[in-house]
Amino acid sequence: MALPNNFAEGLMSFKQGIKDMKRIFNPTGPGLPEADAAMVADAERLYAEATASTSDSSEETKRAHDEARFRLAWALAHSKKPGHAARAVDLLLPGAHQWCESVLPRDRRYIAAVAHFNDGDYLAARNACEESLSHDPECRQATSLLAAIEDRIAADGVIGIGALGVGAAVLGGVVATLASSRR
Repeated sequence: MALPNNFAEGLMSFKQGIKDMKRIFNPTGPGLPEADAAMVADAERLYAEATASTSDSSEETKRAHDEARFRLAWALAHSKKPGHAARAVDLLLPGAHQWCESVLPRDRRYIAAVAHFNDGDYLAARNACEESLSHDPECRQATSLLAAIEDRIAADGVIGIGALGVGAAVLGGVVATLASSRR
């Protein structure tokens, strides 16, 4: 027996609403990979080795240095250790280093967005992600991360509104108690 059309549509809408709420409050985020301490240590070692060979100023040496710096920034951005995300952003700041063409601006801004996202700075993450998309509007990783960022911003807004409502209710209760005790 088939369900009435309006009931089926209502049920589908309800199920989609539940999926949206799960996605908004999902603590795991957009499925970003995580870098462990060994990965970060390895990237730091490779970066130190690349920067130690600064006497050679060939294009190949510059490229190797940039790629090692980018690998370190990637590992730091994907690490959950406090302070790593800020170090990643510092390595990727526009104008902080002269980058060769082997590491694209799109990729640098995307990894900065990941670092900001993992650090909980969703507004900076959104800005970096939008910059990444300005370099390549078809970048699926940046598009997916931007959707996760927008979800987190919306969730923070919902949580903020709920906290404000609870605060107002408590304040109202205190005022009502004070008013009734003066009578």
